[in-house]
Amino acid sequence: MTLLDNTAAFKVWVFAPYLETDDPTLKFYYDYTQSIEEYTRVFAEINCEWEWVNVTVHNIAESIKRVKDYTEKQSIVLNLCDGDEINNVPGVSVIHALDESGITYTGSDSHFYNVTTSKITMKEAFDKAGVSMPGWQKLNGHIDPDLFKKVGKPIIVKPAVSAGSMGISVKNVVNGKRELKNVLNNLHEGFKGWDINTAGLLAEQFIIGREFTTLLVGSHHQPEQIQFYQPIERVFHKGLPEKEQFLSFERLWEAYDEETPPPDNGFLYEYAPVTCPTLAQQLKDLSIDAFKAVKGVGYARLDFRMDKKTGKLFVLEINAQCGLSEDENYTSIGAILRVSNKTFTNLIVEVLDDALLRSSVSS
Repeated sequence: MTLLDNTAAFKVWVFAPYLETDDPTLKFYYDYTQSIEEYTRVFAEINCEWEWVNVTVHNIAESIKRVKDYTEKQSIVLNLCDGDEINNVPGVSVIHALDESGITYTGSDSHFYNVTTSKITMKEAFDKAGVSMPGWQKLNGHIDPDLFKKVGKPIIVKPAVSAGSMGISVKNVVNGKRELKNVLNNLHEGFKGWDINTAGLLAEQFIIGREFTTLLVGSHHQPEQIQFYQPIERVFHKGLPEKEQFLSFERLWEAYDEETPPPDNGFLYEYAPVTCPTLAQQLKDLSIDAFKAVKGVGYARLDFRMDKKTGKLFVLEINAQCGLSEDENYTSIGAILRVSNKTFTNLIVEVLDDALLRSSVSS
């Protein structure tokens, strides 16, 4: 049974991660006015009852109980909770609670969530499966004297666990040990009150070249049924130095403190369709390989770089529970939907149908 076979039989509960904070930047990040408007249109279009639920680390059990106590229709939880829980944003605890409750839910299971929350465990899984990715190394308090030889120059320093480019600045791209030490010192101090060092830091080869993003819906158990959307390219402002053509936090969120806007106050990037069939197929194959390497379930967005000199593609990361929106100002998903000739409603229905399929298989 699919959702559209009988939408009147279902109620969808949208679980959104919520953080109580006085930080204006973080308040903006957790302002769901635009998202609620989007989902209102989606469920009106398919004539399906729904309810928005702000979930904090303190009300997970209460939120689950509300769904369990509702018995008029079959419930599906559209689980958007994507926090790392280090900084009090709910994430995998919601998945554990949903599993215990027996409620049908969308998105990642606990394994996929855990292995991809940290870039370290994610990259270890990619290494094991032989997935193409940049050179990298964990940073464990001391700097390997051969770090730049082993990883490659330049290096970008990343927190192992972060969301929305938190902890990422243009200064994180370095060519030598002195610059690296300065970055590490800054990251150890935290970021806008958030502890981004607890889960560790890593050094990754910064790939100079083009950047791409893909989206898929499905499960590694049934790779033949994975829905793969048309890939897009993120084309950065040509006036930026090549080593600044990436998503730093301040430029991504236009919350400037130490960095400056792109030249002429232009856009940091624009989206373009991938028109080369061969490249599109390569991105699809690598996306599915990476998805299977981390035992992906639900849906995911993946980011890639293509080396300017060699043309080789590398997976940067895979995002379980990636942000879902048709607004291209919020997420690349909107651009992917546009070039795929799909609507946001199409995507949400596919995500919900995937949850129903998984539930029927496991029952």
